[in-house]
Amino acid sequence: MQNKEAYGRRLLLATIEANQVEMVREELKKVLAVLKKQPQFLEIFKSPTMTMSKRKEWLEAAFAGEISQILMEFLVFLVDEEVFDRLDEIEAFYDETIRCCLEADFGLVEGTVYSAISLENVQLEQLEAVFSKKLNKQVTFVSVVNPSLIGGYRVEVSGHVYDDTVGVKLQQLKASLHQVNLD
Repeated sequence: MQNKEAYGRRLLLATIEANQVEMVREELKKVLAVLKKQPQFLEIFKSPTMTMSKRKEWLEAAFAGEISQILMEFLVFLVDEEVFDRLDEIEAFYDETIRCCLEADFGLVEGTVYSAISLENVQLEQLEAVFSKKLNKQVTFVSVVNPSLIGGYRVEVSGHVYDDTVGVKLQQLKASLHQVNLD
């Protein structure tokens, strides 16, 4: 059994050769989203009573027409290797490798913006401009809605977190109130 890096590199090489790096990257995210929404899928899938051929059939039926042939073949390969349940780790390595290559080779940085509500394109473009200037690189963001943030936004880019959420502001206010000397 190989490690996540070996599997991730195998997929990356195949997608580079087929010129489908970004497409497979997005498909992997969709597959993981489905698996996260339907945790029973993996439980049934890992059942000792389910044969290897049945697992492959089930996998192909679940994602037929939804993902590329190259990704389907890779997922079947993971079933054969009995490491399909490590797909999230493999995807994380694959995604991070692509991000590093984009930054090193093209000066492009990808980040994630978390907000309580969906950001409009103008807002996203403004954040990209601010962070592009701040990092002196071309920054693009993926927007993720997280209602638990209440308001504001949290940005993750280049290994740093910039948190401008209501929750953080409330924590800062609380800390400053504790520092007030009541003499």
